[in-house]
Amino acid sequence: ISYALRLPPRVTAPLSEIIHIKTMGNIMFVIEFMKSLEKSNMLTYNLSERQWVWDTDIVPLQRISDSVAGLLMSKLLNLNKSVLDCLIMASCFGSQINMPIMELLDGLRGVTNIGTNLDIGVEEGILEKAGPLYMFSHNSLQRTVYEITPQNIRNQLHLDIGSTLISKSASAPQEVIEELFSVALSHINKSLPNGENGQSNEINLSPSQRGVFAKLNLKAGQKAISNSADFALAKFHLNAGMAFLPEQCWHDQYDLAFNLHIEYANVLLVQREYEELDTHCKVLLLKARCVEDQIKIHELLIAYLFRSGKFPEALEHVRSVLDTLGFPLPTTVDKDTVRAVLEALRNAASGFTPEQMRTFPLMTEEVPKQAMKIMGSVPILLTFSSPTFAAMIACQMTQLSIQHGLCAESAVAFGNLGFAINSVLQDFNCGYAMGNLGLAIFQRFKSNTLILKTYVPIFGFLKSWKEPLQSCSEGLCYAVHEGSLAGDRGSVFLAKAVLNRHLLVNGCKLSELRMKQESLCREMMYNKQEKKFGAFFYQSLGDLYTILSLIGEPDDLVASIFISREECEKALLEIYSSTKNTSVLQLFYYHRFIQSFAVRDFETALNYCEEYDKLGSGIISRITDVATVFFSGVIGFVLARKTKQDGMLDIGEHRRMQLQMWADHGSKWNAENKALLLQAEKYYTTGNLDQAKASYEASVKSAREHKFINEEALAYELYGIFRVETGHLENGKELLRKAQSLYAEWGAMKKASEVFPLM
Repeated sequence: ISYALRLPPRVTAPLSEIIHIKTMGNIMFVIEFMKSLEKSNMLTYNLSERQWVWDTDIVPLQRISDSVAGLLMSKLLNLNKSVLDCLIMASCFGSQINMPIMELLDGLRGVTNIGTNLDIGVEEGILEKAGPLYMFSHNSLQRTVYEITPQNIRNQLHLDIGSTLISKSASAPQEVIEELFSVALSHINKSLPNGENGQSNEINLSPSQRGVFAKLNLKAGQKAISNSADFALAKFHLNAGMAFLPEQCWHDQYDLAFNLHIEYANVLLVQREYEELDTHCKVLLLKARCVEDQIKIHELLIAYLFRSGKFPEALEHVRSVLDTLGFPLPTTVDKDTVRAVLEALRNAASGFTPEQMRTFPLMTEEVPKQAMKIMGSVPILLTFSSPTFAAMIACQMTQLSIQHGLCAESAVAFGNLGFAINSVLQDFNCGYAMGNLGLAIFQRFKSNTLILKTYVPIFGFLKSWKEPLQSCSEGLCYAVHEGSLAGDRGSVFLAKAVLNRHLLVNGCKLSELRMKQESLCREMMYNKQEKKFGAFFYQSLGDLYTILSLIGEPDDLVASIFISREECEKALLEIYSSTKNTSVLQLFYYHRFIQSFAVRDFETALNYCEEYDKLGSGIISRITDVATVFFSGVIGFVLARKTKQDGMLDIGEHRRMQLQMWADHGSKWNAENKALLLQAEKYYTTGNLDQAKASYEASVKSAREHKFINEEALAYELYGIFRVETGHLENGKELLRKAQSLYAEWGAMKKASEVFPLM
């Protein structure tokens, strides 16, 4: 070593000792091991010192090659029996052993002096040591030691190790307690028979032992879900738990058996293993003893049917279960019926306050509680695909809550009731109030599995009437995070889509939003959501193409990942043709409206807006309505000046009044700058130039203060055009340059380039 590195022996002595231990002095092994040290940068030539350098604390951790390992394996047969027995037990832990845990096994199967024997393994080059950790110097060494023992005896050894660790947990160091239980359960689960080589490898366990091990796996599975949303690990533990269940478990340990199976079904739903879930739930229904347990299974079946795109079957399943419970839904649901029921409920619920909801009597009767769970399992997507049916379910849930008391699903009921009141009755104050009742109920129960179904209608559609759009986006973002951890993936996609549409209106940086939207589309493709729900994926892809239009980015990359813009639009139109779902066509027109407005193709944009309004209410009840009302108001005034078309001034004025009402009676933060800009456009159109100038400046100031950079840019653009067209050329150009700068800061490079010709 000294000669090879051109260094004195006293300098290389520590390294030589390590290499000798690793290679037993075999010259071929020495050469190969030194090559591996250089390749992994553990042995490097230092140019400034002009010599080879290494770290003697790190070099021992370098793994030896297969050929060296083969030589070391021959030494195993010559080891003292006590050392070999200790190594066999250590091999059951895998490639790494934590000494404070291993020491607890002292005396098991006659293995003693564990620390001393492991140190002998280190001296022999079989193990390596780093602090309290021991590691086999090569994976093949660990496997060889492990396989010395026959399979059936290994299974029993794993069981003995796991049981001993649990029994001695009280004497374990505090810092390893959590790891100890995880390691112990891992050993217990490895004792399960796997039928290798045609052998059953069955371990004899008493029913009580099986029950204990099944319960430990249930807790581990639940912990994997609640702490880290690790559903793969949860599935492993729940599978093991079910395997440990004694033969008579459904008679003697029903609760344990049912809880394991229902948790396993939940994991199957999250992981989209629908075929196995369907079979599993149908078998489980035959085992369920009570209505409450049957409802839990029905909830999963309904969720699976909805998520797999089987809407008619899902709705029929909902109706069937509610009929059985004695709370049937109307066979036909029309708009007039929904309106009448909503008006009655508005009168019944309008006197409630959030404070009352925090102390309102709880639902105690079992049957209404189960009916609420079934109706609460209906996804929020139904609000858009079947709005009248969704509204009727919200009404029925609210009626049950008022008559029988509150439960966790009551939060969903009041949130969706508020959305229906907004959409159908156009009573925004009442809708907002219902949303606050829903939030108060949610805070009372804190059921995160329902957070998305509660928060999306409230923060996505109700809160914006009174509260800043940015804070609504924060509420949606929080719900997406918590809902993801709770495993509600079916609702997460819709929540993300609503959140991203909020962010577009809010003026979120388009580069960031583009990444979020592409990520959402990728998630949905991975989830095969586009084949299941169809319209939902294509709508989200349409959102992405709209963002690309604002940025000015070519479609090529996105089209290569998904499908082209034209194919996306064609798919949406085909879905509308077959389903008559107006929300599908409405968003199609919204995308085209935004894209046309951005390039100042105002007449085309207005045509799309008219089609959009025909399919909706023409009011501001959704986030997309904010843009259509605001921008169509701008178009009305611009075309009134440019083309003198009849009715254009009326369109602008109608939209201005809508926004002014929102500013006066709803949210000044959200609407003031928009109403001021339309007021400025009105003054300009009617020849009141001084008032127009003051209103433009007020709109710019309001948009800046309320953090709508996109609308501040638009205000500067229209203000600049006004100044240029009224003879103030230099000032107008200065304002247009400011608009261009803000558009660029927002990320709308295409829009920024459209401003340049105006200067």
